[in-house]
Amino acid sequence: MGGIFAVVSRKNENVVPQVISGLRKLRFKGFDSTGFALIEDGILNVYKEVGWVDIVVEKLGLSERKASIALGQTRYATHGRPTAENAHPFTDCRQRIAVAGDGSIGNYEKIKDQVLMSGHKLQSRSDFEPPAHLLEESLEREDNLLNALETLKEKLEGFYTVSVLDRDTASIAAYSSMTKLYVGVSPNAFYLTNTLTALHGFTDHYIIIDPPETVFVTSEGVNVYSKGHETTPRQVLTLEVDPALVDKGGFPHHMLREIYEAPLSLLRTLYTLQEKYLQLASRLILGADNIYIIANGTSLHAGMVASYYLSELVGVSPVVTSAAEFPLYYVENIGPGSLVVAISQSGETGDVLSSLYEAKIRGATILGLTNYIGSRLARLSNVYLPIAAGPELSVPATKTFTSTLLLLYLVSLAASKESGRIDSITYREKMESVKSVASRLSETMTRMDEEVKKAIIHARNCRGGYIVSRGITYPLALEAALKLKEASYFHAEGVEAGEFKHGPFVLVEKGFMTGFIIPVERLAAEATYPLILSAIEAGASTVVFSLEGDEKLSQIQTEAVSLIRTPRAERHLAPIAYSIPLQLFAYRLGVDLGRPIDAPRYLTKAVLR
Repeated sequence: MGGIFAVVSRKNENVVPQVISGLRKLRFKGFDSTGFALIEDGILNVYKEVGWVDIVVEKLGLSERKASIALGQTRYATHGRPTAENAHPFTDCRQRIAVAGDGSIGNYEKIKDQVLMSGHKLQSRSDFEPPAHLLEESLEREDNLLNALETLKEKLEGFYTVSVLDRDTASIAAYSSMTKLYVGVSPNAFYLTNTLTALHGFTDHYIIIDPPETVFVTSEGVNVYSKGHETTPRQVLTLEVDPALVDKGGFPHHMLREIYEAPLSLLRTLYTLQEKYLQLASRLILGADNIYIIANGTSLHAGMVASYYLSELVGVSPVVTSAAEFPLYYVENIGPGSLVVAISQSGETGDVLSSLYEAKIRGATILGLTNYIGSRLARLSNVYLPIAAGPELSVPATKTFTSTLLLLYLVSLAASKESGRIDSITYREKMESVKSVASRLSETMTRMDEEVKKAIIHARNCRGGYIVSRGITYPLALEAALKLKEASYFHAEGVEAGEFKHGPFVLVEKGFMTGFIIPVERLAAEATYPLILSAIEAGASTVVFSLEGDEKLSQIQTEAVSLIRTPRAERHLAPIAYSIPLQLFAYRLGVDLGRPIDAPRYLTKAVLR
């Protein structure tokens, strides 16, 4: 993942300071490394290093550089660790073009092998270096960058943006497979970025580039092409953004931005995972004598959902436990043949790392899942898989949770196919269903948010509450209760629906909230509807989270219940679909109660580089 910001002067003026300033506004897009491509006296030069923009600028003396055309990128590592070699931009062998990207190229391993077999030398493990050489080959056959980019579109798969600085034509070219790009227009310069709010302070006017259109920016103007043909002139829009929201991508809090980013993060996770690493992970699972899943907090709840995935899809029953408890009991059963699946968003969770040291001493194999591939967890793992949600700056984890659920599902699917429990056709169909769910979540996000805003009236004056569910969505009840504590300081408890009347129900009365996540298992759902009626009769403020099209809910007095609907999804993807409105509920309640959303007291994010 990365933030892209490029500037082309219309008056042959130095634009390096503007690129530096533009990248500073893109911290939420990445902060592992920073790179610049400049055309200096007709020569293409690339400067890049590990670290945030200001650190790299000072270290490399970039404030002293001058160029009238420049491309900058700030990165969050998904393919390749955060090193100078893996930082963007990347050049071709002839130093004519520089390429910087955002997102993930799904067929990276395939095109990497193709480029190497053609005799090119790769300096990195980033998925955006091979495209530079594919463009080079096209330009050698026909000196036409537009045609080269059209050819590149046919070869690349995934969820990504490619931006190119071309020395010979003194131009910036770019296209995106799935998201919009923005070109700022001013009397002195043109600005290209993948984040609209980054244009604030440079210009009040911009045009939108829709995927998969290609845009070319030179000192003479902006040209947009679709399928190789130039399009009609674009409408110039007026930029309206609150300056206080610029560093949060136009949102009032990082948490809300990250919830809204979740559908795109799911696609990034899907395309970042390379097939050979999924196969490695699945073979570790199938070959293990016993499997332990260890994590803390939100990651632990994701691990609990994974136990359903592995049990049903693979036929193995892992032990899921808090990393804090693991050394106190389970570690004594670890030995050669044991597989420890360790989940940590930051990769630096203390209890997780301590447990891994103990497990490795006893000969266990480690499968690590982390959103930060430069972490100690990644280094300690025999095999690690990237969560690839992109940087998460709010302390309450949101998009990393949904991406972790997806990653665990994909690993379980791969193991199921490897074991012969599902065939290749079913495997591909289930992979396609992930894209469908991500698309539906994106389409319905605003509608869900509006339903949540109406629903918080049921909780704002309550002294506490329960979140109730059963089956594969029961761990979501625990996660929702945690989010309510973190984001709104609202005391909530996750309860398994079958246990609801075995003690917890005594607290249910007026002034108490009951939230129900309708289970996706038919019998469990049938048993939950009467519990909702009982809570209403007891006077509790009641909120129901359901999948779209639940006809049974029509039997419940809707005036007594606030209903929040999420897109319908197959059983194993339902926890992902349900996560979004649950996170929105915690966020909106926290805002209503005036809580410090992104930085809850006493809590910190392990990785905030």
